Amino acid sequence: MANEKTDRDPLKQRLEHLHTQPCLILDGGLGTALTELGLSHEDAWYSAKRLADKHIRECVKRAHLDFLESGVDILTTNTFKVADKTIDLVDPNPEFDVNQVTIDNITLAKEAIDEFMDKKSDGRLRPLLAMAVSSFSTVVKGRATTSNREVAEGADYWRYEGFGVEEPLLKSYFHSRLTDEILRHAQQCQVGVLAIETLGDGTEVGVVCEVLESKGEVLRDYGISAWVTLTCSNTETVDTGASVTHCVEILAHCQQVSGLGINCTEPHLIAPLIDKIKGVLRDCNAHDKLVVVYPNSGETYLCRELEEGETEHWAWRRGGVGEEWRFEEEALKWAEQGSQVVGGCCRITATQIAHFADRLKGQKGDNS
Repeated sequence: MANEKTDRDPLKQRLEHLHTQPCLILDGGLGTALTELGLSHEDAWYSAKRLADKHIRECVKRAHLDFLESGVDILTTNTFKVADKTIDLVDPNPEFDVNQVTIDNITLAKEAIDEFMDKKSDGRLRPLLAMAVSSFSTVVKGRATTSNREVAEGADYWRYEGFGVEEPLLKSYFHSRLTDEILRHAQQCQVGVLAIETLGDGTEVGVVCEVLESKGEVLRDYGISAWVTLTCSNTETVDTGASVTHCVEILAHCQQVSGLGINCTEPHLIAPLIDKIKGVLRDCNAHDKLVVVYPNSGETYLCRELEEGETEHWAWRRGGVGEEWRFEEEALKWAEQGSQVVGGCCRITATQIAHFADRLKGQKGDNS
């Protein structure tokens, strides 16, 4: 049975408006943009919590503006890494307010869009604002978030179903990220979609759907939709080993999910994963779901001490795409393949998004 969705779904409304453009263009890796602006990896990773630092705040806003100027249709808030607990410290930190940190970063992204639109005179539509919500894995101490990582031998002990915790803790985490206060402010700042991303666990996918369903009435009233994206180690499984097909089936039957797909996954895996997702959606009669893809660059993050001869924590993976690949060329193919939202994740820059936007809008003759 096909899932019914409100006619206020902003993603679908925007796609209908840009009828000559096959997909919506999403931004790229915010952390990458922040390091390009001079922030350390640590300041970039924890930037959401450090907006009181004037320089960090200015860098986050500048990164947003750079992506807006690249031609994106959707801008993502700097709220991926926002949490007040870890596995080693489950009790909330009284000095850290998840609500306020999230609200501050939503506000900053809206300010960037406002500033950008005040300077534009070409009739361009106001970009949609997506609020990023990360996987529970970001609060697992010592665990890199996504499948594109290399850890010290024996260190990756969290790479199994459910992250080794009970479902109530998973639910608590996602409820803490989607409180009524946060959602109310999101609506006031014209957030159109929740980007619940980098999920690498089957149990977690089910929990996310339960939490979204519990927020369904509020989300419908506020006109906020949601997409959920997975991080995959290969074309068959998500990061902890659960079946991609099984995860997509769960999402296909969740009414509050407007779109689903893949993020922070090696680019050479995207095309076959798009085919797999479309096949599952067809089998589930969920043709109304949008396909969303925003892979990383194909580089591996070395989540360990550097070894002799290594100079930075990013390296090209053997058997991957290699340095010669061109993001815009592959992104055009993903759009032609049927993805309705296309962008980038780690190490995908505003310049690469701009090249993609120029090609996509140029070939369609659309300047929106």
